[in-house]
Amino acid sequence: MAGGGNSPVVAVKLTNSTQAESWTEGRLLGGDVVLQITSDTGVMLVAPFSGGKTGLMREVKKLYNAPGGIKIKVKRGSSIVEVRAKVAVDESSLLKKTYVLASATDSSHIATLVDAMEQDCLLLQDKSRKMLEATKMLRDFSKKDDLLVKLSSMKLKDSYVAYPWEQKMMTFLPVSGSAMVFSLLVMPPALSPKARDYAGVEQTSARAIAWLSAAQASGVPITFVNIQTEPLFMQFADYQVPGYKQDPAVIGNTGCYRLQDREAMDVDVVRAVRLWYSPAAAELAIDLKPEENESRLGVGISCTEEGFCHVSSVDPGTVADRAGLQTVYQAACAAGKLLVISRLGGEKITPWLVATSGSIRCYDTISMSNKLSLHRQTGQSIRLHVMVWEGALTANLYNSTEDISNRDKGIPSGYANRSAYGNSEDHSPYYSKSQEKQYMSKDLSDFDVVTNSHAEPSLAMSDSYLQYKYVN
Repeated sequence: MAGGGNSPVVAVKLTNSTQAESWTEGRLLGGDVVLQITSDTGVMLVAPFSGGKTGLMREVKKLYNAPGGIKIKVKRGSSIVEVRAKVAVDESSLLKKTYVLASATDSSHIATLVDAMEQDCLLLQDKSRKMLEATKMLRDFSKKDDLLVKLSSMKLKDSYVAYPWEQKMMTFLPVSGSAMVFSLLVMPPALSPKARDYAGVEQTSARAIAWLSAAQASGVPITFVNIQTEPLFMQFADYQVPGYKQDPAVIGNTGCYRLQDREAMDVDVVRAVRLWYSPAAAELAIDLKPEENESRLGVGISCTEEGFCHVSSVDPGTVADRAGLQTVYQAACAAGKLLVISRLGGEKITPWLVATSGSIRCYDTISMSNKLSLHRQTGQSIRLHVMVWEGALTANLYNSTEDISNRDKGIPSGYANRSAYGNSEDHSPYYSKSQEKQYMSKDLSDFDVVTNSHAEPSLAMSDSYLQYKYVN
């Protein structure tokens, strides 16, 4: 190495086999001035070195295969840097065994020691610095390219998360464990006794909307939610799918039904229409609780042509009256609405199927009478859910029914409501637990059949009702 300078030193020279991509500040670089070499075995060589490069290499080769390698402290510009290395054999030397310094982490990064002047080392260090900066920039670009490739091929992953469904359904639904939506499955009208001869979706949809409009006109407080087609695989007398059987009445609300064609035969699909609807405002829960020797409920129940069961009369001083049903019934009459019973003992009792013949499948008031009779005879309370209409002040209904019950117990009007449900107005009127309040009665009674087939309902809309009525 030529040039003049301050003093001779032992410097680092990188061999031609060293790739620029491997240059980092933590490895030996060209122009580094060696100040000290130490090993874990206690050997320490400190500049100035006797004999220069030759004398230093004579001592360094003794550290070949030294445990833990060696530490080399070098001067790089104005900084002192310590790097880890190891003594290795130069495989490219064919004449004699030559020792070199290799990076402790990358055996391909090889350096040798040379005698140089300090000024020459500064020039080499400047070149190494520029090469280091260029290498870092190249590495950054290469890393960015890798990231761009990774970004272009990266896809978001999905996973399953556990959810406390039962707790949420008990907490956030108006009626615990049940959605406040109902549906009616309308089968397509049969155009002739011949199989597969059914009306189209348009006529079936018209039936569904006509049923909904007629129910609303008769005073049933329901509102439209959605309408959709529903494919049904049917079994006909002259065409049967082997191993397949299905009844529309059974699949009206089931979550799963069997479809099977073992012989790979063509299967006819009947396109029914499902109409979704809900109470116009909410559902109100009223509890009836019998006492000993209770003989009457004091409530009459009728059924509309559309299949909705509703309260048609409430006798004063009876179980139904003490439970608050009379107050809600009078409010419904004043609003021109029917007090429709949506659930009995937690079970939905709204109509759910229209057959191809046009008949509506709904619940029978006689079976309701028998169920209520058994509750009275066994002394078990039963809960009625009634549909609340648009604009109804449900809080007033709650207060009124509670005041009736409290007055019988000698409690001042409104006192129990403030103490038991003082924070109820802080909740949503439709999705709070306060909506499903319990009106516990003291009496319960059976239903008796009224033989007069011309019994009139409480609201003046007799043409909207079937001509039967059951009362207590």
